[in-house]
Amino acid sequence: MNRIRNLLLSLVFPLMAYGQQIYDHSGTLIGKYEIGKIYNRSGSYEGKIESDKWYNHYDSYIGYMKDDKFNDRSGSYIGCCNNGRYYDRSGSYIGSISNGQVYDRSGSTIGRSKDVSNNIVALVFFYGVFNLR
Repeated sequence: MNRIRNLLLSLVFPLMAYGQQIYDHSGTLIGKYEIGKIYNRSGSYEGKIESDKWYNHYDSYIGYMKDDKFNDRSGSYIGCCNNGRYYDRSGSYIGSISNGQVYDRSGSTIGRSKDVSNNIVALVFFYGVFNLR
């Protein structure tokens, strides 16, 4: 029974990870998210997210999210999410994410995602935590 379960998991997880992708405004693949890890377009490891904490490609702690608020490693507030709308540290609106589409403050499409959490996509497009662009 365990062999069957392991076989099914080995077949399903790669398919799930394949679908978790991030694209720029022109539709070019810029990165992938696979089971907590972020990779750039060439497949190089860029960092990871564990329990709402973020780590860079050296696995050094770089920040966290709590109660829809984004904070850097020192605990300084860098922005927040409110109903799918994202704001910078000064409270200025910087963009939104809806149905996998990423919009800047003027409403222009700047990217899209497939099966990636909106807050992870925001770390890429709005807060520059993971530099995939």
